[in-house]
Amino acid sequence: MRLIKIVSICFLMLLAGAAKGQNEVRKDSLRAAKVEELRKFRESLFVERLSLTESEKAKFFVIYDEYQLKLRDAKRAFRSKWEGKRPAELSDAEAELYFKDAIALRKLEVQLMETYTVKLKPVIGMQRAVQLPKIEREVKKELIAKARSMRKKKKGPADGAGGEGRPADDRPRRRRPAGENPTPSTPN
Repeated sequence: MRLIKIVSICFLMLLAGAAKGQNEVRKDSLRAAKVEELRKFRESLFVERLSLTESEKAKFFVIYDEYQLKLRDAKRAFRSKWEGKRPAELSDAEAELYFKDAIALRKLEVQLMETYTVKLKPVIGMQRAVQLPKIEREVKKELIAKARSMRKKKKGPADGAGGEGRPADDRPRRRRPAGENPTPSTPN
């Protein structure tokens, strides 16, 4: 009898683990779908803003994505080196090193921009290449807005943090004192 209980418990634990694994796979596939949707949205924004033809689009994104990867790697390296350290709490020697690393990062950013602008020139021309930093900022703002709207869509009005009868926004609400009337009185 005891053996049956142990086997039953092991079986239930195995089922629970499998269900959790399926849930993780489902979350990963949803995340991948959202990332892919944002990537396509980003691509369409660049195509629209730069007025790219199909052949320009294919060549542009090969070069531009390489540029973005190198830029991201450089920024991640800087952040990981200084992770957990606040500039205000650094010693003079550490602050000096931080400053040198920050300047080196900026120089690398400028060098990458120069290198990849030269690579992009034959593909999109210099006039559109010099517009790229402004267009990047605009695209970034729109991507952030789209990602936020996707997150809000996921939460939905029923999942709002305020409970029943409250909108699903993130603003905290002030609690009313026990004797306060919920509807304002109007003078006669």
